[in-house]
Amino acid sequence: MILGKLLALDQTIEVDSPLSVLAIVMLGMMASAILFISPVLIGSMVELLEFTDAQAGYVVSAELAGMSLAALPALYWAPRVNWRVALLLALCAVIVGNFVSAAFVDFYSLVTMRFLVGLAGGSAMAICLATIGLTRDPDRTFGLWVTGQLVFGAIGLFVLPRTLSVTGYGFIYIVIAIMITGLLFLLRFLPQYGHPVSKADSPRLPDARHFSGLVLGTGGLLAIFVFYVGQYGIWAYLDRMGAAAGLQPETIGEALSLATIIGVMGALSAAVLSARYGRLLPIAVGSGISICAMGLLLDGFGFYRYVLATCIFSFTFNFILPYLMACVASIDDTGRLIILSNMSSGAGLAAGPALAAVLQVSFGYTAVISAGVIFTGLSLLLIGKLAVIHSSPGQSHHTSPS
Repeated sequence: MILGKLLALDQTIEVDSPLSVLAIVMLGMMASAILFISPVLIGSMVELLEFTDAQAGYVVSAELAGMSLAALPALYWAPRVNWRVALLLALCAVIVGNFVSAAFVDFYSLVTMRFLVGLAGGSAMAICLATIGLTRDPDRTFGLWVTGQLVFGAIGLFVLPRTLSVTGYGFIYIVIAIMITGLLFLLRFLPQYGHPVSKADSPRLPDARHFSGLVLGTGGLLAIFVFYVGQYGIWAYLDRMGAAAGLQPETIGEALSLATIIGVMGALSAAVLSARYGRLLPIAVGSGISICAMGLLLDGFGFYRYVLATCIFSFTFNFILPYLMACVASIDDTGRLIILSNMSSGAGLAAGPALAAVLQVSFGYTAVISAGVIFTGLSLLLIGKLAVIHSSPGQSHHTSPS
């Protein structure tokens, strides 16, 4: 009875309604909130819990691994369950896990709990991503979703360094748990089940359940993976690149804070433009500009060139990503491929900094930047055929009400 009222199980909702989009953005953002403030968390674990740098990194990596692995079982259960109920259970697990994590100061206990929280958060993310894939304008919805993540991250990165030293490390887990609890009422504005996408007024898309569509869909997932490898490998080392160029830590911090704000503008630009100019053109132009920004980081550079490079890089990173995700969503009306995109992005997030670390030690930052250029270009090649399907202005795929 209470569950039925909370989730409004007797009601259906249009997946493209403003309240539904708000629910997708907010719940998807909070399910993976910790990852957007991980730089501060790593520093806090080292300072407040006396973890080593490696241990702090393992804690964050464990949560990321859990989120990525959650995509595999979601392929089975997502088409078979009520999404509102499943999302409620997943978010409740995240809430409980965060409260329990706040009490842990032992490395092994914390890394285990964060892995379990990652599994729950990844399950919630799977439903949110599948829901985005059902919207009429996934480019716009993905853009808003990325925007929400960046805004939360920017606020957290600004506020937390000033509060955790006073409140203690576990405070952030408690805050996130309370915030998720306060947002549970939004569950009633999500669809209860996935419905096939109607493509009557769109180009005829290859179906991911057939061989040709499966090949294109696999290429899309690989494109997301290599995009993250190249881009996040650069992003993870922007601080160190600035230090190697002789910039002061305060100066670097200011530049990266500004870059984060500019990144919000990139995601919003993708949301506003949507598929007005198709998908291939925005991805190609964004990739070209991103490669130019990486080139600005070669050789010696001063403060203003560093600021320009990091801001352009952040803008294009967050501008391109919604289009890549929308390309994958457009080819699959079951939601399975877009769920797997969470694994692709998680794997890329983990592999990017690892590859950059190996290259930096062996060959220096020029090799890191070169890898970023190569992987960004490879991502464009992998997504090209799929993006061409939506190369004409105004093309988008549509869904029926849920």
